[in-house]
Amino acid sequence: MSVSRILPCVIAALLTSLPLPSIAGQDEFCNGYYAGYLEGYKRESGSIFDPAIPLCPLQPRKRPRDPDDDYEHGHEVGYDQGRDAARSRFR
Repeated sequence: MSVSRILPCVIAALLTSLPLPSIAGQDEFCNGYYAGYLEGYKRESGSIFDPAIPLCPLQPRKRPRDPDDDYEHGHEVGYDQGRDAARSRFR
């Protein structure tokens, strides 16, 4: 085998073995996002039914006032988006 055929395999193996901390925190963020979206939507709309929840967005960069915990950060983002979705739907 030539080096030109082996090199892409080696590079792919190295890239897949690198730890990705941003993806690890994304699970907690998404769990909080989904819970927050439901809570914000239901509280604003008064509905007892679960709405269709959009896909979890990438976690935005935290601002100084945002919580350190990824779950809580996701909950705040989801709550705001769920509340806004209910407001726009029930005007």
